[in-house]
Amino acid sequence: MSRWQVENIGVDIGAHAIALRRGAQRTTLKALGGDWAAMKAELAQLLPARARLSVRVADCWSRTFLLEPPAGISGLRDCRLLLAARFETLYGKAPADWLLQADWQADAPMLACAIPRGLRQALAGFSLARVLPALLQDWNRHCAALPADGVWCAAADGVVNLLLWHKARLQLVRQQPGQDVDGLLALELARLGLVLPAARFWSGPAMPAGWTQLEAAA
Repeated sequence: MSRWQVENIGVDIGAHAIALRRGAQRTTLKALGGDWAAMKAELAQLLPARARLSVRVADCWSRTFLLEPPAGISGLRDCRLLLAARFETLYGKAPADWLLQADWQADAPMLACAIPRGLRQALAGFSLARVLPALLQDWNRHCAALPADGVWCAAADGVVNLLLWHKARLQLVRQQPGQDVDGLLALELARLGLVLPAARFWSGPAMPAGWTQLEAAA
């Protein structure tokens, strides 16, 4: 590769391990998930000068949720305040310690996510193509091909993510520890007044009967 050519490299931040993806080659770092300073130092040693990183963050480190702007909210500043308030309500954590992002649109529910600010700061010195939770990368990959009504469960590393949509509109995004998918789904369907969709999709191990596997994004 030319010294002037940008090399696209994937960084998979898992619950415990962190790995680099360079084509078919995969290299596991000595640094562990959560030790962002050690990760930064090791990446600085391993990466070529013109590397551009696509970072996939395990859902155990990130937070993903649905933001529904009330009527009359349209300005970006108001949306950011609403985003911070919603995050704090859901997770009981100070928004200042997290980098909050959302797919801004005032007329529909927004997918929002939060990544630890310490992780994001550790990546600040590198060229970044994207830094996204695994859940959002997989949703972006598959959502255009999904039916108008459905439910998707992504279960990994002790975290259950549940997304439910009706008439091509997201109705629910829930993220919680544990594996009680049936209980969580029954509770949310009752709250929303909806029936269990025929289209049920699953990411992760131990897929129950009656669900269809969705592959994770590369």
